[in-house]
Amino acid sequence: MNFKRVVTALVLFPLLVVVLIKGPYQLLITLVGFSGLICLYEWTSLYDLRFSWFLGLSILWFFGLLSLLWLRDPLMVFYMFLIFPFLPFLKDYEKDRFAKEFFPAVLGLIYVGIGLYPFLEIISFFSREHLVYFFLVVFANDTGAYLTGKLIGKRLLVPTLSPKKTWEGFIGGILLGVGVSVFCNYFFKIFSFEINLLTGVLLCLFGVVGDLLESAFKRMVGKKDSGKIIWGHGGLLDRIDGVMIASPVYLFWLKFIT
Repeated sequence: MNFKRVVTALVLFPLLVVVLIKGPYQLLITLVGFSGLICLYEWTSLYDLRFSWFLGLSILWFFGLLSLLWLRDPLMVFYMFLIFPFLPFLKDYEKDRFAKEFFPAVLGLIYVGIGLYPFLEIISFFSREHLVYFFLVVFANDTGAYLTGKLIGKRLLVPTLSPKKTWEGFIGGILLGVGVSVFCNYFFKIFSFEINLLTGVLLCLFGVVGDLLESAFKRMVGKKDSGKIIWGHGGLLDRIDGVMIASPVYLFWLKFIT
């Protein structure tokens, strides 16, 4: 078992819960923005893009974040994310450079935007308990899958993407994630019992999809981790890969049931 991973989780997760519950609105928005910058840096490093790409994408992320806070129009922001990275190629277009730089850059910007944008709406229109619930369930699913896979995992889940993820880990993650959702909802009382079970299952399933999607991104470039910022976990993208795909589903679900 990865001792570093356990220690880091025991230190950082309680801190995250305190910040989510007690932190002022401006601090939470700042954390979303800063997390986006870290993710973009890791993404551009993952695909060996020049540092100028990171600077350009960071500027787009900054203005996109302000636009999302002000206009609440993600479609326009994602359109901007698609168009502006294309402008440098109008003057100096090379098909090989276009394929190697444009597509990874745009994909990374939209991936980060879609993954983090839901928190702007959840912070603004739902309770802090909804935020804490989300992270507890998604991280419990990840932890349950990791521990169960380490202890009894034998049958590989998707061997072409991940040589370590197993069906036993998948089931263990779902059970722990849904169990934590029941525990949280008992205290927070934000969903009915039936809705809570559906919510827990949805978050766990899409958390797994997010984990596998990032594995596909890393396998494409032959790298194991997106970075080294979190002791025992790798990069921030490695730690929140499930979050990035589960968060849009969670926001849609909250709007659907309320």
